Amino acid sequence: PPHEILHTAGIVPVMTEHFSALLATKQVVAPHLDRADEAGYPRLACSFHRTMIGYSLADEELMIPPPDLLIVANFCDSGSKGFLPVAEHFRVPHYFLDLPLYHGGRDAEESRAAVEYLKSQFEELLKWVEGFTKTPVEADQLRESISLAGQAIHLWGEISKLRTRVPCPMGVVDEAGTLYPLMQLLGTPTAVGFYQMLLQEVQARAEAGVGVIDQERRRLLWLGPIINYDTSLLNYFEESGVVVVKSDSDLLYTQDLDPDRPLESLAEKYVYDNYFSVLSVRLEKTRQLIQNYQVDGVVLYSHLGCRHYCGGQKAVRDMIAREYGLPILELSGDLADFRGYDSQQARDQVDRFIERLG
Repeated sequence: PPHEILHTAGIVPVMTEHFSALLATKQVVAPHLDRADEAGYPRLACSFHRTMIGYSLADEELMIPPPDLLIVANFCDSGSKGFLPVAEHFRVPHYFLDLPLYHGGRDAEESRAAVEYLKSQFEELLKWVEGFTKTPVEADQLRESISLAGQAIHLWGEISKLRTRVPCPMGVVDEAGTLYPLMQLLGTPTAVGFYQMLLQEVQARAEAGVGVIDQERRRLLWLGPIINYDTSLLNYFEESGVVVVKSDSDLLYTQDLDPDRPLESLAEKYVYDNYFSVLSVRLEKTRQLIQNYQVDGVVLYSHLGCRHYCGGQKAVRDMIAREYGLPILELSGDLADFRGYDSQQARDQVDRFIERLG
């Protein structure tokens, strides 16, 4: 959901997928997944959403307070339905955002229609939130929130440019830990201040020629989400002089925002930079990443609970092989459910891949 609007209205948003990732990192998801299984929710669905359901149905003291309202967007197939048992359990109001897919050509009639369609929903959402809080959002407040969000996104873009350098001053290990403000705090001064400090640090490293490791032999692109409960796998590459320099996890946070067109530019961000966009857009963004970051190989990670993303992996793999001839490591697994995960097997696959890289 558009956190910029929520922060403007004085609402503290908690991204359920991000919170599920935190629980996965702590490896405390198993009881919540079991509870969702017992309630009859399919194991083939995204474990992030199953974790959210099981956590909500726990009827015990929670790490975060129960929600006052739910705002849901159809980024994911299971996410479109996964929120319903949570809303029913807590008996809270909810708003559903229907995000249209972008089919290329920003000036095309159907693309502009998609932006207008989403903008109208944001206008309705804003009124709905104002009705809930009983406090109107002034135009200047909204412009300020969008301005702050735009500043944070711009700073992240400057950091990303520095990461194209050889040696890479910041890899995916740190990217995974510094995406939080983009996901949760856009529209706040906190996000801007965080990325100002991060930019200074990365810039200093880049200017001094300091890389992630002392001897950077090979550079990799990671396509797909990060394995939350085994982020040390990324460090394992580095033991052989290989740095995972970039992932595609931030593709929703590359669009400029215009405070003078707050809701329209916010709609453009979601339509044009959708992480789960149509395949042609995803392929083009992958090409840009390969070229900009001068990579020697690609890791394709498939979260088996996400049919939307996994459905395009073959096309992405075939494009990379056909157009760039890069070595590709294909990994698959789950993002939250670590049961059945074999860390040694994953490292054995990495070892064989690094041998291919040479």
